[in-house]
Amino acid sequence: MKKQIAVVGHKPFEVPSDSAYLGIQVGNGPDIPSLVRDNTADNISSKNASYCELTAQYWLWKNSTADIKGLVHYRRILGSPNAHAVPFESIDTRRNKAVAGTEIESLLKTHDVILPKSHNYVSETALGHYERSHISGEGFSIIREYLVLKYPKYVDNLDVVLNSKHSHLLNILIANSDVFDSYSEWLFDVLGEVESKLDISNYSPVEKRVFGYLSELLIDVWVKTNHLSYAELPTLFLEHQNLPKRYFISGLKKLGIVDPASQERAKLKEQMNEQE
Repeated sequence: MKKQIAVVGHKPFEVPSDSAYLGIQVGNGPDIPSLVRDNTADNISSKNASYCELTAQYWLWKNSTADIKGLVHYRRILGSPNAHAVPFESIDTRRNKAVAGTEIESLLKTHDVILPKSHNYVSETALGHYERSHISGEGFSIIREYLVLKYPKYVDNLDVVLNSKHSHLLNILIANSDVFDSYSEWLFDVLGEVESKLDISNYSPVEKRVFGYLSELLIDVWVKTNHLSYAELPTLFLEHQNLPKRYFISGLKKLGIVDPASQERAKLKEQMNEQE
C-alpha cells in the first residue's frame, strides 16, 4: 500500500527516514529543494497564514493518490506505539522513533484513524481553553449555525466536544485515503463558511491562524459523529525545549492558574471587545 504522511513545515527540516513520510513546505518562503511545495496543482497555499498546516492537508487531499494519508508537523510527529521522549536525548534519536509505515498499516487494519494522545484540560472545557487562548470563540458560533443548516447530525457532538475536558489537538491524523478525504471534504467546507463570515482584518498575525485553531477541535466532532474507532500514539517534539519553563507553565495549568502568555491574550481580547 502506498503511504504519504505529510510532514509540514515552513523552513528546512529533516524528514523521518521511513518512505511513508513526505516533507511538504508551506508558506511563502524561498523554495527548499528537499521538500514538496503546497503551492502546486490544486492548492490553497496562499491561505497558509490563516489555515496553517491545513494548506498541506488540502494539497494531500486533492493531489495525492496514496492509499494511506496523514498529517504531522516538522516539530511534532507521532511516535511508535511504545515510544516516549527522553529528556536531553538528541533530536535525531527522537525522530527515529517516528511511527513506521508498517506500524501504521497494521494499526489501520483495526482502527479507522490514528490520532495523537488526547490533551486533558483539567480545570476548563475545550471551549473555555479556546476562548482563553485565542481572540474569540465567534468562529464556533458560525460553525454551529452552519452545521444546523447543512450537517445537522454533527451539532450534538459539536456541543459535546466543546464542553469536554479533553481533545485530540494539533491537526495531526493518519487514515486510509477514503477516511482522510471524507474528513477533508467536510472540514474545508465548514471552514470555508467560517472564512466567508468571520472578519479577521483586525486580528494579529497569531490570531489570524484562526482556521487552523478551530479545526483542532473539529476532528473529534467528525470522529464521534461517524462512529469511527481510533488508535492514539504519543506525540514527539522535535525541537530543543526550555524544560524549566515548560514544567513551570505545565504546573500552573495543572493548578488551574493561567500562564502569563494566556493572560496577555486575554487582555488583548478585552481591548478588542472594548473597541467594538
